[in-house]
Amino acid sequence: MANSQNKYILAIDHGTSGPKTAIVNALTGEVIEWAFEETPIQALKGGAVEQNPNDWWDAIKSTAKKVIDKSSVKVENIVGICNSSQWSGTVALDKDGNHLMNAIIWMDTRGAKYIEKLNKGLLKVSGYNVRKILSFIKRTAGGPAQHGKDPIAHILTIKNEIPDIYDKTYKFLEPQDYVNLKLTGEFAASGASIHIHWITDASDLNNIHYSKKLLKLFKVDKNKFPLDLKNTTDILGPIKKEVADELGLERETKVIM
Repeated sequence: MANSQNKYILAIDHGTSGPKTAIVNALTGEVIEWAFEETPIQALKGGAVEQNPNDWWDAIKSTAKKVIDKSSVKVENIVGICNSSQWSGTVALDKDGNHLMNAIIWMDTRGAKYIEKLNKGLLKVSGYNVRKILSFIKRTAGGPAQHGKDPIAHILTIKNEIPDIYDKTYKFLEPQDYVNLKLTGEFAASGASIHIHWITDASDLNNIHYSKKLLKLFKVDKNKFPLDLKNTTDILGPIKKEVADELGLERETKVIM
């Protein structure tokens, strides 16, 4: 039950089938109101699985409006927005934040052949080049999956098969970071959201940073990724004024990374 003395979070669970958006008590976790809207999936030949980021954003706005309008919570008591999205997806964006193609999502396997190529060599264990996987494990405690579903495999697919999109891309973002961009206008990633790109050194969790060695292994440009790596608990910024006005929120509402 809503209480005028309590503070609330607009929580977005952006899943593959669609977003579930809720108003949640910031202290107790009680869900006051929630709504779901389905978003389509495009399964294509050759292991391609994509979604249109416009569908994500439209559904998030639609469900957010529904819960804000339906709930008895006063908008001035909604103090923050927190979005958790499907992981291991890739959105290619220009400098203005416009997507250049459909998002490649976590089910897409087109990049498997590029991971296989990366692991070529005489000394292998379970399909992995021993020297290279040890380099990954040292820095990331893991390594790129052979099924090609990791974002780095998506990006290698774009680089090799759609090079004009790769060249035009200003930043590649995970779905979570794309939604945060739409909410705030900020191109950013967290140490968590960037992790399975396998291009960061996370051996010191207090100093997660891009690894020159891993970037070189994949032959990808560091500048095509968010240079601002934040903690998941950081405040990314206030919501964009036009988004706040469209949803009916206060312009000071904070977006959590």
